[in-house]
Amino acid sequence: MILSASSCSIGGKVIGTADFQYAIEREQNIDDLKDYVLQGLCKVDNKYLLSAYDCKHMDKSVLYILDEDLKRYTIKELDTYSHVGGITYDPKNEIVWITDADGVIVAYDKDEILSYHPLINTNCRRVYVGRELDNIFGECSAAYITYHDDKLYVGNFNTKGNTIIKEFEINEIGMINPFDYRTLNVTGFVQGLTFYEDGDKKYLIVSSSFGKHFDSTLQIYDFDSLQLIKKIKTNEMMEEIIVDDNELITIYESNAKIYKHHRRGTDIITLDINKIITK
Repeated sequence: MILSASSCSIGGKVIGTADFQYAIEREQNIDDLKDYVLQGLCKVDNKYLLSAYDCKHMDKSVLYILDEDLKRYTIKELDTYSHVGGITYDPKNEIVWITDADGVIVAYDKDEILSYHPLINTNCRRVYVGRELDNIFGECSAAYITYHDDKLYVGNFNTKGNTIIKEFEINEIGMINPFDYRTLNVTGFVQGLTFYEDGDKKYLIVSSSFGKHFDSTLQIYDFDSLQLIKKIKTNEMMEEIIVDDNELITIYESNAKIYKHHRRGTDIITLDINKIITK
């Protein structure tokens, strides 16, 4: 069953980059990204996983598996050349979900992801969720993915109106019914989303960006009403984001070789979530 869409309100208080800088706790770069472009972010146990694609589309996409200090990492190759724009972890079922091409999301067992084998190309489960999720080229595309509270949230990257986010219930075997979902709408240019709960209040936090010449923003919504509360300008080219305890971790694609002629940025920026929400 497909439930009717929830529309978002337009507006919200716009806050400048000084408030973003005020909330920063730590910054970290990944050495020698080469031709890889950072896209997705999640945490599995005490590791951070960052997905990245080869901008030349010559080599397969990869995962950077970082220790909790965000400094030491290993690299594992995925069996895809796709954009891998989103990655998330379902801790209840120990499944890592990664977005693939043509509206498909792929479920991997956690143990395979964290194994010592350098390749990830064995048993996985593929689910098509691309219906309605058109991208800027008119193609079906699952651009990002997030797990929260026994649900998966998968959305498109839209430059011509509201973004579509599908909310899927996860069943008892850790899978979803791709035909049974609720649709949420927020404003465009979405690269990732996450959730933060403070008492009985739940917030939807959205990463929005488009290219190197436009501001990126963190958009804070009241989840129940999808009322846009505020926008906070950030560093450019922001991608997926996660909440980890009281931290909001954000990643950026600006250090890839394809963008180096522009200016050097920071790959990973960790923020105090309370300063973001309450400012």
